Amino acid sequence: MRLKGKVAIVTGGGGGIGYAICKAFASEGAKVVVSDIDPGKCEEHATVLRDAGHEATAVAADVSCESSADRLVAATLSAYGSVDILVNNAGARIIKGLMEHSVADWEKMIAINLTGPFLCARAAIPHMVAKRSGNIINVGSIASFAGRPNRVAYVAAKSGVLGLTRAMAADLAGRNVRVNTIAPGMIASPFNKSFAESPETGEAWAGENLIGRWGQPEDIAGAAVYLASDDSSFVTGSEIKIEGGWLAARSRAGEIPIWPD
Repeated sequence: MRLKGKVAIVTGGGGGIGYAICKAFASEGAKVVVSDIDPGKCEEHATVLRDAGHEATAVAADVSCESSADRLVAATLSAYGSVDILVNNAGARIIKGLMEHSVADWEKMIAINLTGPFLCARAAIPHMVAKRSGNIINVGSIASFAGRPNRVAYVAAKSGVLGLTRAMAADLAGRNVRVNTIAPGMIASPFNKSFAESPETGEAWAGENLIGRWGQPEDIAGAAVYLASDDSSFVTGSEIKIEGGWLAARSRAGEIPIWPD
């Protein structure tokens, strides 16, 4: 078990990618704190993990609120006495035109998607530094690398996650606390349910990446385990794109593979 005895906080653990990460961490021996803004969801999933024989607890938190982020870490320390892994997965997305974005929309996207990881990391880092061991995983997006239509505030926030990751990794150099980003693409999670199930985008978007399918939350969980474990001990300030090759290369309409069937 690669995470045996480790204590992991996963924000946005109430469903989709976050819950898949919680399950993967638990199966690798971690004690998991399932956190979500929805108390019912995080308690439900923590209960499922406990019923399966894992150590898990639920802590509701609003990552965009400084005091709530502080309470999340304090509750983790109270329950397990340590914080070894922090996955900043909680996120939100507003889809509307550039000129339709209000200041409130902008501030909400920055608060949840960028300020949230900063606040949670700032609360956890002193405890990681004190024991000279820790891993922080920030969840970005393909929108961290490419502009996307009707998502101006979301794209800005997720682009900022890359800079946050690199700056934190630099500030924590020499303290054995690593910071990395996972950048998911088209994952068939509740976040993207409307697109994955739509007759207009579901099949069409699946054919746009090099793998030729929608990703699953479990595709992200495997990378999270890798980054949280000693398998990635020489990786920090970096990012892993999990998007089926969508950012690497795409064929245009009418282009066909040169490899014969």
